[in-house]
Amino acid sequence: MTEHGWEELRPYLRDERPPDDTTVVVRGGPDTLAKLAMHARRTHDAYVLDGEPLWGISVYCALDDVGPASLHGLLRRFASYRAVHLPLTGRLRHAGFPLLPSFGRPHYTIRLDGDDPAGLTRLLGALGPAEANMYHRRERPGRR
Repeated sequence: MTEHGWEELRPYLRDERPPDDTTVVVRGGPDTLAKLAMHARRTHDAYVLDGEPLWGISVYCALDDVGPASLHGLLRRFASYRAVHLPLTGRLRHAGFPLLPSFGRPHYTIRLDGDDPAGLTRLLGALGPAEANMYHRRERPGRR
């Protein structure tokens, strides 16, 4: 913990090769500018990276062909979401958003420059439209 109460993210970064540009990223949606700003601020209020402010949002990458880190495994994990964003890692990188392998595999943090509307609009565009999650559990009322 820093003197301001932020936790250093560095110990939670995994040492692994970044996913290639064709890896699918899963983010529960649909996202809005307000939701992205709230999530980016939540990261900023909790963590620093190498002592510097950190802005980011959480995503998961489909790193395996089968199992919990596969696309189907992640969509099942996000079954409470009617819709999900499914961009490719290359699309995020080309839009200027690096991915940090954080916490447990296959979690990543999309690193942002801040919570300004222009950057969040660019991120929303890179995430692409939300798509129906085929594993959404309709029998659980009151869920996302």
